[in-house]
Parts: sequence; structure tokens; C-alpha cells
Amino acid sequence: MTSLEFEDIKSVAELEYNWDKLTNKTLLISGGTGFIGSFLCNVIRYRNEHYHQKIRIISIAFNQLENDDTVTYLKKDICQPINLNVDIDYVLHMASNTHPEQYKSDPVGTITGNVFGAYNLLMLAKEKNAKRFVLASSCEIYGDGKNEPMDELYCGYINSNTARAGYNEAKRVSESLCQSFAQQYGIESCVFRLARVFGPDKTKKDSKAMAQFIRNAVNGEDIVLKSKGLQKYSYVYIADAVSGILKVLLDGCAGEAYNVSADYDGMTLGQYAEYIASLGGKKVIYDIEDNPNASQAMNALLDNQKIKNLGYKPIYTVCEGLRRTFNILKNN
Repeated sequence: MTSLEFEDIKSVAELEYNWDKLTNKTLLISGGTGFIGSFLCNVIRYRNEHYHQKIRIISIAFNQLENDDTVTYLKKDICQPINLNVDIDYVLHMASNTHPEQYKSDPVGTITGNVFGAYNLLMLAKEKNAKRFVLASSCEIYGDGKNEPMDELYCGYINSNTARAGYNEAKRVSESLCQSFAQQYGIESCVFRLARVFGPDKTKKDSKAMAQFIRNAVNGEDIVLKSKGLQKYSYVYIADAVSGILKVLLDGCAGEAYNVSADYDGMTLGQYAEYIASLGGKKVIYDIEDNPNASQAMNALLDNQKIKNLGYKPIYTVCEGLRRTFNILKNN
């Protein structure tokens, strides 16, 4: 772990949040070994080491990993019923295929991992009488957006008669499952809708455009942009994504959904590409082609005022996060 990565973890773990709610509690996390989940686990490790909160995490994973004082790893398939002989206080469902190549190669698994996973984890939350179920959703549920930022009530166009729509629609169904379990079984839940998350770990294997741009710059390559670069998207650096998740977990209102994003700085995808290229002393080459597996949304800007009303404040701008990501990867 680099000094910048540790600084990111510390910046979240030292926020003035209602951390006492987690003292001596057990969190079950699906996707705890993924990009976002592993960062969240590191934040909890920091809290335990420096503040002795004795927070326990049970992380459901595809592979059995070595346990530590904070995290117990369980190799389980969330698409199957989950039986555990321990008490659970909070359940976070964050496991999912998360980038275009996965949507293309495993469209069925993209749907089932989200929907069946949400159902089985909600059933577990019901069985354990958990205090709260928290669902990871996405800005992609909004579809194509308006020119202005979209709040949590916006509903844009998605062509559901495509395999690419599986991710978007699976997140929508999972959100509806949360509401259905609340109505039928009294399960308290909250939803966080993430903007496009970026950071050093995800950049190594993600097939989204921003991650590819950063890899190009770190490797000393020109950035090849497959569109005109006019898209307007909201992004969020990994540290701010996790601080938003924790804010929703600790202070979100039951039954509500919250956008988690950095403040929009007015830049298009092409302008971000130019900025990233400049970090590596390279240039952007425009090679426009039609890619049916890419997101079809041209405007996907999120309004993050609702979560700000809870006290959330992004630590980093998008450009600051990009610079940190570049420096971490370059130094490695």
C-alpha cells in the first residue's frame, strides 16, 4: 500500500461520522473483496486499530481468503440461499459485474448476481432481524439524462430489449425488491446510487473508458477515444464513494435512495481524456466507432444535494482523484 492509498483510507476513517453505531456490530458484505468493498474493509480495519471499535465484517467472496482480526471471508454463491450461524447487524449488497466487458461476456450473470443476490441477502437480513439492508445501485438506472443533473426521482430512457440493459434493469429490480421487503416484512433498507467510480485498484482491470485512459497515460501511451467525447458523466473517486456509502449506512433515511458523486466540474469525457493524457505527457487520438456494449447515455450527471443534506461532502474533485490515481499507479 502506498502512502497516498493509506492517506485515502485515513481521510475516510477520520470523518466526523456516527461511527458509534458500528461499535461491536457485525456487517455482512457481498463484494467485500472487490474494488469498493476492499476499500470499505480497510476503512473498518483502520477504525478497529485506532479506535478499538471491535467492528466485525463477514465478507462473501468467490474465493476463500485468509481471515484477519476484522474480516472473516466466506466462499459462497449469493445466487443461492445463504445460511449463517452468526448474528448480523447490517447487510450490504455490493457484489456485481461492473464493467462493459463483463456485461458482454456474462449478461445472464450480471442480472442474476444482482437480483438473486439481493433477494437472498434480503432474506438473510429478515432471518437475522438486521438493523438495516443497504443496496449498491448505480447511476445507470437513470438511463439517458437531461442536460441538468438528475435527482433521485428522475427516470430516463433505457432500451430494455437489449442484453446491455441487463445491468441497468437488474439494479432497478433490486431497488424494487428492497421496497417490497420493507412493505411485506418490515426490512429497513437504503440505496446508494454510485456515479462512475474510479481509483487505482479498479483501473488495473476495468474496461470503462476512464480506466482505459488512465492505463494509457501510466503506460506512456496516447489515449484513443472511440467517440467524439461529448458525453457528460458524473464520477466519484474511490475514497468519496466509500465515504458516501458509509454516510448512507449510518444516517440515510429508511426507504430512501441517494446519489453518490463528486461535484460536477463542467468537463466532458473528451476533456477528462485530455486532462489524463496531460498527466502522462501524451495526447488524445479520436478514432470514432460504434460500440453496442458501451453505455448509450450521453448525459448522466447526478444531483448529489440529497446526500449532502445528510452531511456528506466529497473530499476530492474528479481531477484531484485522477491525479492521485495516476501517481499511485505510476509509483507502483
